[in-house]
Order: sequence, then structure tokens, then C-alpha cells
Amino acid sequence: MGSEQPGDGLSSRTAVRHKRPTWKDPRLALGIVLVVASTAGTVVLIEELNSTTGVYVSTRNITLGEELSTDNLRTEEVRLGELTQNYLPADPKLLEGVRSNGFIAAGQLIPRNAVARSELGSRRPINVDQPLDLSPAITAGSFVDVWIAEKAERGQGFNSPTRLAEMVEVSRRSARDGGLVGQGGTNLELLVEPDYLDALLQALANESRIIVVYNPLGERS
Repeated sequence: MGSEQPGDGLSSRTAVRHKRPTWKDPRLALGIVLVVASTAGTVVLIEELNSTTGVYVSTRNITLGEELSTDNLRTEEVRLGELTQNYLPADPKLLEGVRSNGFIAAGQLIPRNAVARSELGSRRPINVDQPLDLSPAITAGSFVDVWIAEKAERGQGFNSPTRLAEMVEVSRRSARDGGLVGQGGTNLELLVEPDYLDALLQALANESRIIVVYNPLGERS
């Protein structure tokens, strides 16, 4: 008749407690699922961070109403993430009959809202001559207030200027040849709304003095 050793029960319980988990153990299966999910999520995140999108970039300054084509655009791969939808993708089909509806600086990504299939929209480009020492802050893409000083009825002076329009966009700035007199100047192309077009053209025809003043409130962010 055998006798039970005092330590047999303790050894049996210890063996049960240290038994290796099997594939049927739900804790092991849950751990494997979590590891696989974490790895897959990391891979997807890395792919998203490294993914690029082909978009159009301007190769030079583009003015209002100018047709967009491979002559003034190039393709560039960039990482934009969720902002991709805000810019014009590099697809030649999207350039058919498309023009800019405002000034686009050289090297700028082309926003979708900066292009249109209309000719010029409501604004019209008007060229005005300005002094040679015009403020350097006034460049293509900046905004100015336009003032008109009409010729005085008597004498060679001008009446006090009155403001014609605020926040008029400048689409181009270029140097003007002074000709035989040797006095150069500056020529500005202004994008003028229809409400001010007649008054500005009349001022040009009457040889009134047209004064432009830089408006810092129009500075683009």
C-alpha cells in the first residue's frame, strides 16, 4: 500500500500553473492579432508619409487670363497629404482651355481656385505709367489703392487727388523706357473691376495723374 508524499500535491499544482500556452489559448491568439495590427498600421503610416503626388508648378509669373500650358508649368512630385485636393494635379487633360483667374507667382503650386475656363472673369488688365522711384513694395501680386488727380482748369497743375478704388491687384510690374528724353519710369498692369473701369480709362484719356499707393492689407499670407 503506497503512501502519498507530502510534496506530490504541490508539484502537481506547479506543473499545471506553468503549462505552456497552446494555439487554442485565447490570450495567445489575441496577442498575435494585436502585433499584426500594430505592424500593419505602422507600414501604412510610413507609406502615407513617404507617398508623393504629381502637381503643376508655375515656371514663371503668370498673369490674369493667361493660358496655362507646359510652356509656363512644370510637374513636381510633392508630399501634400490631405492638402493634395487643393492643388491642380499633373494631368494634361485638366489644362485644356484653362486660364489663370489671378496672379500666380513663379515657383508656386497651382491652387484649384486660381484657374478657370473663362477668359478673364470680371476684372480687366489696365496698364498705367508710374514714376521710376515707385515703392519697391509694389510688385506683381501686391495690392494698391488708386487715386486720380485731374488736370486743373487753369494752369499746368492738378487738382487734389480723390480715391478711385481700394485693393486693386497688381498683375505685373516692368521698367518703362524713357525714350529720347532719357527719363525712364515704371509700368504697372492693374486688374480693375468693371465698376472702376470707365473712370480709370477716362482719367487716362484726359491725361490725369494716376497715383497708386501700396496697401499692406492685401498682402497674401
